[in-house]
Amino acid sequence: MIERKRLLLGFIHHAGEGLTRRQLMGWLFLLRQEQPQALGSSTFYDFVPHRWGPHSFQVCHDIKALQEAGLLTGDHPDQLSVAPSERTHVSRVVQTLPRRAAKGVEAVLGAYGGTPPDQLSHDVSRRYPWYRQGTGWPATPAQPAIYTVGYEGRTIDGFLNHLIDSGIRQLIDVRRNALSRKYGFGGRTTARLCAEVDIAYVHVPALGIPSTMRMDLSSSIAYDRLFDLYEATILPGTDDSMAAVADLCTRKPSALMCLEASASQCHRGRLALRLAPASGLAVKHL
Repeated sequence: MIERKRLLLGFIHHAGEGLTRRQLMGWLFLLRQEQPQALGSSTFYDFVPHRWGPHSFQVCHDIKALQEAGLLTGDHPDQLSVAPSERTHVSRVVQTLPRRAAKGVEAVLGAYGGTPPDQLSHDVSRRYPWYRQGTGWPATPAQPAIYTVGYEGRTIDGFLNHLIDSGIRQLIDVRRNALSRKYGFGGRTTARLCAEVDIAYVHVPALGIPSTMRMDLSSSIAYDRLFDLYEATILPGTDDSMAAVADLCTRKPSALMCLEASASQCHRGRLALRLAPASGLAVKHL
C-alpha cells in the first residue's frame, strides 16, 4: 500500500471511533504544513481552497477506495473508523510506516487530537486563510492571455490549486480523448472537480492529436516532427474550433490543458502560437 494511504489509515487507526471527515482532512493538511519532514520524498496529498477550508479530492477518493476494500466502515456518511474485522490487519499496515512518518502522525495528534472538530476547522481557516474559499483567492483574475498548462507530475488538487493561484477561471481541455488513469484527469471527473472550485471546464477534442499519431516519441526530434504534422494536417481543418477557443480566452482567463509538463513537448505549445495572432493575446505557459 502506498505511503499516503498508510498515513491516512494511521490517523484513523489512532483516532478510534467517531472521527469525522473534516477532522481527518484537517489533520492531513496540518501534517503537510507543519510536519514536512514526516513526508520525505513520498507523494502526499495537496489541498485546494474550499467552502469547508483545506480540502483534498484525492483524500476523498482514497477513503472511498479503502471503504470498498473493506478496511474502513461506511455506515455513517461523515464518520470514519476501521472495520472491526480489519483492525489487526490495519494495525500491521500502520506499523510499516517509516519512523519519520509515524512521528509526524504522533506530532499532529499530540497538538490537535483533542481539538473539537468545529474548533479545528475554525483555527485552520484562520491560520491558513488562502484555503478558505472566497477569502484567500486572488482578488482579480489573471490578465487575458493564451495560458497553457500540463498536469504531468501533479495531483488533481495540486493542479487545481495551481490554476487558482494563477488566476485561471476556465480550463480548456485540448486532448483528443479526455481519458487518464490518474485520478481527477478523466474529462467528466475534471469537469466536476473544476466546478467545485469555480473553474469552468470545456473540452475541445478537435484540437487534439489522435493517439495513433503518438508513436515512438523518444526524442525532441520526434516531438518536433509530430507537431509539424499536427500543424500541417490537423489544424487547417479546425478554424471554427480555434476561433471558438480564441474567443473563450479573450472573455475569461483560460488555460489550454494537456498532459505533458513542458509545453515544448506538447501540441498545446504549437496551438497557443497559432491562437495568439487571431486573439491578440500573448502566450504564457504555467
